[in-house]
Amino acid sequence: MSEQTDYFRAIQQHRRDEHANQKQENTTAIANSGLNFRTTNNGECLVFRERGKPQVDFYPSSGRWRDVGPSKRNYNGGAEAFLTWYAGQKESA
Repeated sequence: MSEQTDYFRAIQQHRRDEHANQKQENTTAIANSGLNFRTTNNGECLVFRERGKPQVDFYPSSGRWRDVGPSKRNYNGGAEAFLTWYAGQKESA
């Protein structure tokens, strides 16, 4: 049973490391894009509230984002997909 416990602990650690790497890469890519945002929860959420664009929360460790405006839609894809999506957005309702 000890081997099994060690195996699952190794999987959990791998997931933590993977999320930490994704968080760093996605945060760096968005910061380099020049968009204005603020961070919350120690960098776990990047908040975009630009006038004329949708209100969006981006989660860099998972690469997901949420339109928190009237549509309340969730998206996946990472920083590159988010930047492409965000650039194509028109004024929010």
